Amino acid sequence: MKKRLQIHKKADSSAYSSEQSQLRSHFLTSHSQLGSKKPIVQAKVENQKFQQYQFEATKLQIQAKHGTITPEGQERLTVLQTKMSESLQQGKEHSSQFGHNLSKMAIKRADSLSIGEIQPKLTIGQSEDRYEQEADSVATSVVNQINRSPLQNQDAGVKNEQAKSEEILAANNSADKKQKFLQEYSLAKTLVNGIDDTLPQDKILEQLFKNFVNIQFQYTMVSKSPETLLKGSPEGDCQTLARAFKKVAEEYFGIEKITIESIAKPFLSEAGATPYQGKKPNCDDGKRWFFQNHYWASWNGKIYDVLFLSNKRTEADMAKQVQPLTSMLMPEQEYYQTEKGKIVYPIVNKYSTVEVTIFEKLKNFVNNLGRFFSNSMSTIINKIRSLFAQGGNNTSGFDSLMRELEHDKNNSAIANNQTQ
Repeated sequence: MKKRLQIHKKADSSAYSSEQSQLRSHFLTSHSQLGSKKPIVQAKVENQKFQQYQFEATKLQIQAKHGTITPEGQERLTVLQTKMSESLQQGKEHSSQFGHNLSKMAIKRADSLSIGEIQPKLTIGQSEDRYEQEADSVATSVVNQINRSPLQNQDAGVKNEQAKSEEILAANNSADKKQKFLQEYSLAKTLVNGIDDTLPQDKILEQLFKNFVNIQFQYTMVSKSPETLLKGSPEGDCQTLARAFKKVAEEYFGIEKITIESIAKPFLSEAGATPYQGKKPNCDDGKRWFFQNHYWASWNGKIYDVLFLSNKRTEADMAKQVQPLTSMLMPEQEYYQTEKGKIVYPIVNKYSTVEVTIFEKLKNFVNNLGRFFSNSMSTIINKIRSLFAQGGNNTSGFDSLMRELEHDKNNSAIANNQTQ
């Protein structure tokens, strides 16, 4: 370039001056275009903001036309109209200051826009112009930054509202479910009475557990369904109670993973009277229980023995067999032998016990006497069975029987000697 300018200078000094003028003019033009970049971006930002305001306002106008707009929506529409007017005013100021063309921009208030009408854009320059394209890019970035935070807040607000709505819906569904449960199972009202369902689950279960004492339950030792109990017939056995506890806890309070546990074999228990009506211990005149099986509920490692309203596992003297043994000495010819040395036998609808040592002695005595008293063996057995029927723990009665049998044996021996 320097060489060329020197050649031009030698050839023609006027040409050199013309060249310098052109360069100066080009520099000033370029500088002017670069300097105008900032107002172009501002105009672009205002234009895009106006279009966004207009788009949102149009949707609200449609709602207003059909009478579905909310008070909040109406208030938002007023705000948008104000912002659109401010945006148009700023566009006018930019136009008057920097000479941009606003002739293609129809200025109307938002409330006068008709549905479907499209507002023309502010014309800044030719779309293929490099500065115009750069201004579009910068304006888009600015508008996105302006709107990003409000949009994020709006999304967060929508999510919060959805979560609240879902929570309210779940609460309503839960309330409806509980109401239907109480309508179907009238006795459940007594069981859930006074329980705050916002408490921790273990507290709810403990209060439900204690409320069983209020249902006037009668322990009949005959199993009934939990539905029968909850519908207003409070009778049955330990299985009935445990399953009713589980049903109310799960279906009314929504507490899961409650299990029903059991002892499947017959056993003796030293548990006392139940807190319900109708039954004292059924063995040895109210001293202990004899069960064919036993049921209770458990949750999270905790025991809920609803029959005894106890949180302890029942201590059991297990029978050595599931089915009863038989003996001609027993009143009903059936008995169970337990692991701790008891003989349990039924008497009508109750049970009694005798120590296995006494029972074995009687069996051996009868077997030995059989050789001497074969004719009167049935009489001896009847006396023994009558004694058991009076209660097997009466050891004095057994001793008296033994003396009587020994006396009969001696009399028989004397009679035999006299005959000879």
